[in-house]
Amino acid sequence: MKYLRNIKPFEPIEMENMIKHTGNKIASKALIDNDNTEIRFFSFAEGESIDKEYYEMETLFVMIEGSAKIVYNENDEVIINKGDMIAMEADINYGIEAISDVKLFNVLVKA
Repeated sequence: MKYLRNIKPFEPIEMENMIKHTGNKIASKALIDNDNTEIRFFSFAEGESIDKEYYEMETLFVMIEGSAKIVYNENDEVIINKGDMIAMEADINYGIEAISDVKLFNVLVKA
């Protein structure tokens, strides 16, 4: 495949099987990662987090399993649960904290 990686063409796979929990670590698997697009699966153990940092791309989170808190701007936060999706604007700071074991799908885009 020219752009996508870590996935086989013409073979269905359940989203929750794209990535596995790895103990108390954060695991990620990229399907695409370039200057304009990132598509990535993440697995977080309960209590793990990615600190807030600046993102210039628009972001879409799709929660596959568990619950997480997304912290953004200075003091804003939102909880997302299994089956939820949420969009984040470009050019903001945000991070994510796992409330339980989490699997999520993340898309970042920039025109």
